[in-house]
Amino acid sequence: MNESSPHIHLQKTLRISVDKLYVGGEELLSEIEEGLNTCRIEKPRVGFQGTAGSFGEQAAREYFQNEDAELKNYRSFEDVLSAVAAGEVDYGVLPIENSTAGDVLEVSDLIVRYNLYVTGEHTLRIRHNLLALPGAKLSDITQVYSHIQALNQCRQFLKEHDGIEDIPYANTALAAEYIAKKGDIHLASIGSMRCSELYNLTVLASDIQTVKNNFTRFIIIAKHMELSTDCNKISIAFSTAHSSGSLHSILSHFAYNGLNLVKIQSRPRLDEPWEYLFFVDIEGNLEDANVLIALGRVRAQSSFFKLLGNYIRHGQ
Repeated sequence: MNESSPHIHLQKTLRISVDKLYVGGEELLSEIEEGLNTCRIEKPRVGFQGTAGSFGEQAAREYFQNEDAELKNYRSFEDVLSAVAAGEVDYGVLPIENSTAGDVLEVSDLIVRYNLYVTGEHTLRIRHNLLALPGAKLSDITQVYSHIQALNQCRQFLKEHDGIEDIPYANTALAAEYIAKKGDIHLASIGSMRCSELYNLTVLASDIQTVKNNFTRFIIIAKHMELSTDCNKISIAFSTAHSSGSLHSILSHFAYNGLNLVKIQSRPRLDEPWEYLFFVDIEGNLEDANVLIALGRVRAQSSFFKLLGNYIRHGQ
């Protein structure tokens, strides 16, 4: 590898910075260096949750559009992560956050459990439509099926049609497929326009999401980090000690080192009652010594710490 290579530069920065890290910094350094030696996979196998017509499929197609990717669908979020962990697919594409309904908390929990990494993200504009069998009218509909996130994102429409019972389903596209197979004009689903085309359904109402500028952020999951000098967003997860001011003390390391905190989200730890995991996104690159120092100190003060990835922020 050429001495001017960005990876050589980053490795030198890591070696210089590790002396400034608290105890345990060497382990963090090794984890990062492993990501430096991992290249983007050509012609990747990519897993997504749902079936043809799902927003997960759309996000996967858009993110890997020029890479001749082979897409494979799975029924659940955990099935996707399990496939990545087992090497059945190279990448998984999963929703992590919606601008209307908030975080997809199940996905956050699963990433930590499966010890995988975020290698990218893709933000997709979501337009929801009420889909039913040809010949059905809005007044015929008594039940609507869709993913719980889609139902929540269309809550105002459902309130205005309170005679329609909303029923959570595994996925928007699977719900459309179910409606098509049932052949009952009293049933409908909420999904994309592509679902209406794939499953020969009629659009009874379009753009029914409560917030018209409705976006979902998807993350790209892999077994290893893929690091470069272009990466500008870092995700971590950690737990704090049960002591006064512990969270404030940890967060102060970001401010002290001049790092911008983009997001923080807390979740109960499934393996430790009454303890919480904090998921944090910050702006930065692991080439920055200040980033490494801050992460090392956060790691040293945490009862649990996981570097989830350093990747390119979509839209930047």
